[in-house]
Amino acid sequence: MVFIERKPFNAFILHLYIKPNSKTQEIIDDGDYLRIKLRSKPIQNKANIELLNLLRKKLKILSNQIKIISGLKRSNKTIKINFSKKIDEKEIIKKILS
Repeated sequence: MVFIERKPFNAFILHLYIKPNSKTQEIIDDGDYLRIKLRSKPIQNKANIELLNLLRKKLKILSNQIKIISGLKRSNKTIKINFSKKIDEKEIIKKILS
């Protein structure tokens, strides 16, 4: 999977493509990117907040463990996730896509 990178100390980088203002909320594995459809409009940071909350709930992590590191105002986003315990890429992908 190209959209996920392992970093030192149980950290991962996700490359996402976001489609705000959709009728449904869904996550699709595109290969290069993880495509995420969100219900919120990209106004006043609402879509970014919905994105972080969605990933936080799926991965069962705290809000201080996830951060948008690039693409705050664009559809292509890069997110850094820090895990408190050791986890592998396959388990992360399984949790996100379930």
